[in-house]
Amino acid sequence: MRKLNIYTFHRNIKPFRFDNHNTDCILKTLQKRYNVVWFNMDGCDNFYYQNDCNVNINQGSIIIFEFDDTKEFKTFDFGDAPTLTVALSKSKNFRGAAIGQYNRQLWDETIRDPLLRANIVPSVYPETCWNFGLINYESVQEYRSTAHLDSRLYWRGSIYKDPSKVEYNRRLAIEYTARQLGDNFYFGNYPIPFDQYIQEAIQFKLALCFGVGGGYACGDFCLRDIELYGLGIPTIRPTFAAETKNPLIPNVHYVAVDCEFDNTFRYKEPNQLGDKIAVKYQEVIGDTDFLTKIAFNAREWYINNITTPNITNIILNAVNL
Repeated sequence: MRKLNIYTFHRNIKPFRFDNHNTDCILKTLQKRYNVVWFNMDGCDNFYYQNDCNVNINQGSIIIFEFDDTKEFKTFDFGDAPTLTVALSKSKNFRGAAIGQYNRQLWDETIRDPLLRANIVPSVYPETCWNFGLINYESVQEYRSTAHLDSRLYWRGSIYKDPSKVEYNRRLAIEYTARQLGDNFYFGNYPIPFDQYIQEAIQFKLALCFGVGGGYACGDFCLRDIELYGLGIPTIRPTFAAETKNPLIPNVHYVAVDCEFDNTFRYKEPNQLGDKIAVKYQEVIGDTDFLTKIAFNAREWYINNITTPNITNIILNAVNL
């Protein structure tokens, strides 16, 4: 069998995380087809991938698949921004990628060779804990079926107000939404432990999800999007700029709020976006049938794209392995 080198960079990540289980499934699948050699590293190892390039792999959200005989390689990149794959794409041996935070414009501008460009494709963005929605869906839905759900719009997460940080200004619309909705908004404006977050989120009828501005320069998807799909909790958010292999359709899989981006895919006019979110919330919060359908569709998408073996097949098909 042909020798395939697989480089992963999450050795020190906790065992329950997506990264570890995903790699295990990928390895087991590819070992049936190739002579797999696994390089189990970590993003903190200061490893430089040396092919005909010299790229420092300084974070864990990437897998490199390299044929040993030709040194041709592809990546699965599920980082908030695919900066490592952008750097690796300069190599003459780079042959393509499956991208979690896939923004079409970024890759149209980065890859000019049409044959290579065709091999940079959207894949999937994961959840934090492997099969979390699959394991916990029934108990969450049993609770929600009898509980009196809070109709306030639920938000929990960072706002990114520090101008020195790259994420600055990407969630300021949330503050405007809070002002518009007043007592109809639950404003959890700082992170809490994951278990506590889930216990809190399941109390609400509708949850606000928010990336950090768009898949071009920083993540449009948030892990919270995927986790809430898995648990069957309807979500509202600005329309996705990033794409997935199997599309997430506005007002089918999530309640969509129209938004505009600047040329780096930061949200334009956060005050106006906040107003739009508030208006959309008022339109849908009383429509239980619509929100139930949204949650059902999102759950179906989660099953088809995020659970095993579907997610493994989507990734490997995207990189043609």
